[in-house]
Amino acid sequence: MIQGTVPTEIRAEGDAIRATLAAALPEASAAAAALRSAGVRRIHVIGNGTSYHSSVAAATLYRRYAAADDPTVIALNAGEFRHYLPALGAGDAVIGISASGEFRDVLAVTDRLRGRVPVVGIVQVPGSTLDRTAEHLVHAAGGPGNAPVMTKTFVATLAATHLVLGELLGGERAVAVRAGLARAADDVDAAVLAASTRVEALAAALDGVEHVFVVGSGNATPAAFEAALKLKEMALLHAEGAETWEMESGAATIIGPRSVVIVLAPTGPGRDAALSVARHAADWGARVIEVGPGTVPTVAGADHLPLPATAAEDYAPLVAPAPVALLAFVLARLRGHDPDHPGWIERYHSQGLRHIVGVGDATAED
Repeated sequence: MIQGTVPTEIRAEGDAIRATLAAALPEASAAAAALRSAGVRRIHVIGNGTSYHSSVAAATLYRRYAAADDPTVIALNAGEFRHYLPALGAGDAVIGISASGEFRDVLAVTDRLRGRVPVVGIVQVPGSTLDRTAEHLVHAAGGPGNAPVMTKTFVATLAATHLVLGELLGGERAVAVRAGLARAADDVDAAVLAASTRVEALAAALDGVEHVFVVGSGNATPAAFEAALKLKEMALLHAEGAETWEMESGAATIIGPRSVVIVLAPTGPGRDAALSVARHAADWGARVIEVGPGTVPTVAGADHLPLPATAAEDYAPLVAPAPVALLAFVLARLRGHDPDHPGWIERYHSQGLRHIVGVGDATAED
């Protein structure tokens, strides 16, 4: 078994989703009821880094279920929202995601909007500043993160955000979101187990790589952003997340034998487009890693990290990044890095970012 704090937290992701589904549902239902009561018509979901990826994933899933007369949900970077605050009125609300409850941009927005518009805080760590400043709180479960690289807390806070928006929709759609989360918990367990027997050999084959592209369609797009971030944070190599159709007209110009393309291709409407990119990348000489269902890759010559057939594209951010994160951890060790104690913490601190877990005065990562 691959040892380390990060792999332990990756293996705990399924349990964190289940715990959040059980523990956070009452708070999520209460927050959704308050938003409905306030007549909210537009919801801004904000976060930075991993929490921004959660914002995009939550807004994307919501759009799949929303009808024309449901409130609009918009995902925005918390720093942008803070410094370029849009005109807000009686029909607006904000959902701020910060696993630590201490991220400066989310807190600044919460403080600025207090008493003006409803703010729902999504937080992992009880007793945080966000607990004291947000009007409504939803606490993710599964225990605090214990590593600077956010894995378990990412899926827990994303699950909590999905719950709020699902409960806002109500009825059968809320039930469907809960069922999707439960299924994703089982799927990520299966994906991590399958990857555990493959990532060491795959990482050895990738040792020396400096440029990786991670691509996905639909809600596999924020999953690709998150997987690329894990490769950057742990293996300390250049990794770029891309949406399938953007990949065709952007990164396609430079893909070649020195590139690695990781294609997130779960079951869903975007799978064929993602696999098309993978085939072109292989034709152009890139090494391709297909993350998708089945026991063997669909793309000839590709490496394969399996996903369960039940792993739906809509819930890809909860499932697909995990096997890539496990690969990133093993690759990092081969490259002489320790993701459990990375050397980049001081770079965060030099910018005033002191919300990262495991560095003395902070409790979780955003």
